[in-house]
Amino acid sequence: MKKFILMLLLVSNATLAAESLTKAEKGEVELLLAEAASKLLYLERDCSMPMDKNKFKELARIKAFSEGYMTIEGISWDRVKRKAHQGYGALKIEAPLGQLCQQYKSDIKGNYSFLKETS
Repeated sequence: MKKFILMLLLVSNATLAAESLTKAEKGEVELLLAEAASKLLYLERDCSMPMDKNKFKELARIKAFSEGYMTIEGISWDRVKRKAHQGYGALKIEAPLGQLCQQYKSDIKGNYSFLKETS
């Protein structure tokens, strides 16, 4: 399964160089990634589950691809970061004592079962 996903990513990266997102699609991808990043911030800060910031862009590409977007080229990482921090603030208000930790850990394992456990 890992080999298949890696091969698919390599093929898609080679063919996607020519594709680009429309302005509306950029906004949609930015929102999608910001939502995922806000949950990762919650996991990191409130659930003692560290996030490898260097891997986030790679995971973002996989997340966007899994949602039907062929590329993330041209999005504004500053907007993603800003919206992610706003989303984290909302999550912190909703569940200030880490009540969402187990749910988000399960979501990650369900969606990204090929990721290695770090703790």
